Amino acid sequence: MTKIAYLGPRGTFSEEAALRFARCLPVPAGMVPLPAIEDCAEAVTEGRADFTVVPVENSLEGAVHATLDLLAGTSLVICAELIVDIEHHLLSTGSRLHDIRQVLSHPQALAQCRRYLRANLPDALVIPTASTAEAAARVVAMGAAAAAIGSLHAAIYYELKVLASSIQDNGSQTRFIVLTKNGSVPGRPEKTSLLFSIRDGPGSLFRVLAAFAAHGVNLTRIESRPAKRQLGDYLFFVDLAGAAGEERVEGALRDASPETVMLKVLGSYPVLPQGGQSKIPSSGS
Repeated sequence: MTKIAYLGPRGTFSEEAALRFARCLPVPAGMVPLPAIEDCAEAVTEGRADFTVVPVENSLEGAVHATLDLLAGTSLVICAELIVDIEHHLLSTGSRLHDIRQVLSHPQALAQCRRYLRANLPDALVIPTASTAEAAARVVAMGAAAAAIGSLHAAIYYELKVLASSIQDNGSQTRFIVLTKNGSVPGRPEKTSLLFSIRDGPGSLFRVLAAFAAHGVNLTRIESRPAKRQLGDYLFFVDLAGAAGEERVEGALRDASPETVMLKVLGSYPVLPQGGQSKIPSSGS
């Protein structure tokens, strides 16, 4: 059975993304929840999983730095991406909103529901947790005076009641990427991700980016991260529309490469379609 590692525990948006990816595969897949993004990549590198699904970007909070740092040091390649709509719900074992005295969730989820909490639970103690799923699991043991902010997936898995739906201040989406060592997925590659570094000097970054403009390649995202060697030394992560092997993309890479110290193609991959709710399968770990 194909195994898919993801950032656990069960009931997270990462599991939802992993389940959606599993539906796109032509073979059955088991889920392998792991505690950290680095553990997910290590499972694939060591052959304990065939793929891993990890978050890379949220439309409100920006880049997931742990994933970018991972991409800088791994030999795994991106083979697919998928987008998950993030909807937060207030979950509890009880059924009355005015009984809630404590609200638990991941700091990002708490921040994205700030207006709702201020208006409806202004006196509740807010408790950050490592994940929305951990919050749901803890609320099960805490009783009707506690609530978690989490997904419908978590509500189903932990058998919690939904006290309020879609309580996020603004709609958001999280982009997930699928990493593999030598696997592939159905679909035509339509995006490519790159990593490069440049020499320090006037116009260095401009000349790299100009190579893509000259060949008509649309750069859809650019992000920088410290290279962790010395102050002022950065790595640049770029997504572009098009697949490696296309004449215009190959031409841009050829012209950009001499302007870089290092240029690495992280993968060319399809964007998987959005889908509905998936059933929770048995663990593949």
